[in-house]
Amino acid sequence: MHDILIRGGKVIDPSQGLAADRDVAVKDGKIAALLEPGSGGQAQVTVDATGHLVTPGLIDLHVHVYPHVPLGVDADQLCISGGVTTMLDTGSAGSNNFDAFRRDFIDKAHCQVLGLVNLSRAGLVASELGELMDRRYADPKGVVATIERNRGVAVGVKIRAGTHIIGAGKDGWDNLREAIQAARDSKTWLMVHIGECPMSIPELVNELSPGDVLTHCFKGGSTRVTDDHGRIFDDVRAARERGVEFDVGHGYGSFNWSVVEAALEQGFEPNTISTDLHGMNLHGPVFDMPTTMSKFLMLGVPIERVVEMSTTNPAKTLGLQDQIGTLKVGTAADITVLEQIEGRFAFFDSYREERVGDTLLVAAATVLRGKLLPGGGGRRMRFLAGEAR
Repeated sequence: MHDILIRGGKVIDPSQGLAADRDVAVKDGKIAALLEPGSGGQAQVTVDATGHLVTPGLIDLHVHVYPHVPLGVDADQLCISGGVTTMLDTGSAGSNNFDAFRRDFIDKAHCQVLGLVNLSRAGLVASELGELMDRRYADPKGVVATIERNRGVAVGVKIRAGTHIIGAGKDGWDNLREAIQAARDSKTWLMVHIGECPMSIPELVNELSPGDVLTHCFKGGSTRVTDDHGRIFDDVRAARERGVEFDVGHGYGSFNWSVVEAALEQGFEPNTISTDLHGMNLHGPVFDMPTTMSKFLMLGVPIERVVEMSTTNPAKTLGLQDQIGTLKVGTAADITVLEQIEGRFAFFDSYREERVGDTLLVAAATVLRGKLLPGGGGRRMRFLAGEAR
């Protein structure tokens, strides 16, 4: 007998090239089998996913879940409400406070939380002042030591490359290059937040290496991945071709319909979809990972690609593609059941511009390492009278 059987859903697992109706069986915390519909047999708990999508647990590559810094939110609440089973905190803590962040929150979370170490030793504790406006706060050696102490949890380096954060001119460049060097010295990778940067985007991406990530890749403003005519910069395309990755990082001020539409029209898709969830956007315009995914459905990206950008690709970015972002038999049972609600839905970018879509994805049920979580859209407790179960 299986522990959990998710039956009747359409399984989308890009890691296996699978998009077909399957029953998913879970035993002892792992994926036990992907079965033809109706052949799953008995289980202690059955989830009816008829008409729903069943995917690997969603992976959000950009969140802020350190409650001791401004706007930090609770990781486990994001997991239950949004179907995210692995999330990456992107630089909420630096060398002075990452160990405390891990001890007090990361290690206590039920979902898997990984972290990037901010080049600023204070992280985002005083982010409203600009965490690297004073160059004394840059601590590349401390970043490397922090990653070494926290291997497997601290997986890379973060810098927010806005002029009001890292400074202008030489200070801005020195901070960026120290963050790059910390990533190289720690044998990890760098995520760069782009804001109104002290350098152009072509100049910035030319400093990055394969495996590095540029987040907020569809922001508006003066420093964008598109030129003044809406064309993707040649240097941005070249960076993509050599292995630099581009992450959505929707956020409160970093997702612009005009930029993303222009990029998609030119065949420039993001590598990964992520939310940049924090206290200012949790109740709009971001809400959660499935809502962010829904925006790309509205923009015409096929569901298989949207799921790939939300599971398989971020798992590869993290170097964990054999462990998460997959429903392969024998891997940890992280599973998201997504309900596709049809109607007319208003979606907003970070600049409060509206677009209308006809499909809203909602996390109906989440399995985290083989345990069905007590939350979601309600499919886990919806049984029809007289139905076999």
